[in-house]
Amino acid sequence: MSQMDLFMVVLTAVCGVYAVLGVLWWVRDRADRAAVARLDAMDIDPYHAVATADGDRGADRAGAAELLLAGLIRIEEDGQVAVTARGADPGRTPEHPVPAAVLATLRGHAGPWPLGYLYVDTEHCGRRDPFLRGEDARWPRWSTRDRDRVRPVAILTAVLLAGWCAAQLLYAVGAFSGPGDEVVAAVFVGLLMWGAFALVLGVIVLIVWPWRRDWFAEYCRTLLPHPAEDALDTEQRQQLHRAMAFSFPKEEVVEDMSWDPGAF
Repeated sequence: MSQMDLFMVVLTAVCGVYAVLGVLWWVRDRADRAAVARLDAMDIDPYHAVATADGDRGADRAGAAELLLAGLIRIEEDGQVAVTARGADPGRTPEHPVPAAVLATLRGHAGPWPLGYLYVDTEHCGRRDPFLRGEDARWPRWSTRDRDRVRPVAILTAVLLAGWCAAQLLYAVGAFSGPGDEVVAAVFVGLLMWGAFALVLGVIVLIVWPWRRDWFAEYCRTLLPHPAEDALDTEQRQQLHRAMAFSFPKEEVVEDMSWDPGAF
């Protein structure tokens, strides 16, 4: 078999692999579309919907909105959040785990605290995340929505093809038929060529091959706003926006080393 015949065989095999991967992507995408079309009849927790669409910080924001409506927290002029006298009463803890987690974390700080910093508080995440991850598990098709197992295989195929092309090019010019030191040099050059070819082919696959669409997140973005956020008046919306946007000045962050490191 000539080099050209071997090249055509390998190229045909690679095209076959991509054809199979393309069919798998198409079948999965149709199944995803069919699954998301049935979500209208499903009961999606509002906090889970916000977390899916906007991230876990969105769930914290919605929880703070519920606490603000209930008068359990107040937002200072600078944007930091503090617990009110009502919020300090354990008997007024919300039943839902997300606003309850937000309130418990704010109760744990002696003074006002930036709402946007909750997502780096490990204790807060430990209170909030079990509920959100449990809600993820209710939707098994979407619980791994961030994982795309087809595209990495497509990229790996391109990388392997690049390595084969580099080896065949060196073989064609007789790079492996010389003395030992020349073979070592040829291997080194071959690795460089493999990296260059893999980079080019990998970039092409990254550009051409589509990611798996997160239909569940797109569906959650079409839902109505969280009821607590929707019930806020204009002033409260501005306060909540200010609270989420608050951050300490850099020099203040450096100086304030008294923060509890166990909270992060």
